[in-house]
Amino acid sequence: MTDHALVLGLDVGGTSTRALVATADGVRRGAGLAAGGNPTGLGARQAAAALADAVGQALAGLDPADVRYTVVGLAGGAALRSGEDLPGGEAFVRVWAEAGVTCPVEYEGDALIAYVAGTDEPEGSLLLSGTGAVAIAVKDRAMAARSDGHGWLLGDRGSGFWLGRQAVMAAMAELDGEGPPTVLTGLVIESLLLRDRGSGTDSASTVTDAVPTGSAPGSTAGTISATPRPRPAVAARDLVTAVMSQPPPNLARLAPLLATACAADDPVAEAIVDRAAAHLAATLAVVRDPAAATPIVVAGSILTNPTPVAARVRAALRERWPDATVTPALDGAAAAVWLALDRSGPTPAPAIRERLFSVSTAS
Repeated sequence: MTDHALVLGLDVGGTSTRALVATADGVRRGAGLAAGGNPTGLGARQAAAALADAVGQALAGLDPADVRYTVVGLAGGAALRSGEDLPGGEAFVRVWAEAGVTCPVEYEGDALIAYVAGTDEPEGSLLLSGTGAVAIAVKDRAMAARSDGHGWLLGDRGSGFWLGRQAVMAAMAELDGEGPPTVLTGLVIESLLLRDRGSGTDSASTVTDAVPTGSAPGSTAGTISATPRPRPAVAARDLVTAVMSQPPPNLARLAPLLATACAADDPVAEAIVDRAAAHLAATLAVVRDPAAATPIVVAGSILTNPTPVAARVRAALRERWPDATVTPALDGAAAAVWLALDRSGPTPAPAIRERLFSVSTAS
């Protein structure tokens, strides 16, 4: 590459799109942050608009003709030859034409990008649990095998969605008289009903519940308050109505309730977390040899934050693959840039990788 040559990397997720432009020696020249761009969940037009927004920000003040290679990590996608292979791919082709980017553009699934965000080793495994869940085997920095990642309706066992759904089901079971009492019931009512009603109540029924305090939706920790507080006369059908009124993947926002309930030593929550960890370990075992010593990268909010599931999964990984190094995935946009450098020239030196990952893209 020449002194002016640049590479462009994008990490395109369901909730955000991050873009990064860097030089061949890993110096950051521009970055962009836009809305989610998963074409499967959002549609091609909205996804392409987010892509164009992030790319435009990243290239502001730069000559797009200097971009010599681009790698796009796309949520929910496997390796694709070009944007034309995507549903509504012509919209993605227009993004590059309008941005003035004429270099090769390579599309990869976000799972491979997450693996590269955790290690520069050419062979290893990734286990991801965020809104969804998937495991992949990587060989020569390409996806060699995949397990789960089938979406909320057909798979994603142990994911944030799966955890949120299990929390609601446990609450419904108690309300229907079919399951044991659980701290999760009060937490789910608080999250799905009371919070949306401005914490008002419509019943004289009062119980003592452990409820989360000091935690925003989507956080992974909270404190427990056992102070008696009113609980409305809620039936399971009320939770059904609340859940069905929003997109199903939104249940992932309830995943932190499991951490709160586990902190209160709730046996129902503990059992759910145990099952989630077992599901995730089994998903990885499908694509990873029992004797493998290659690195394992963990990714997604469930596994990279201090959650009860993360603790159990790491323990399971140590037991099954004691010789493997387990590392968290870092910045996806920086990983896409690193992969663009790797595929357009020699494997970047360690100093280049360190420089790329020294700060978070558009955080």
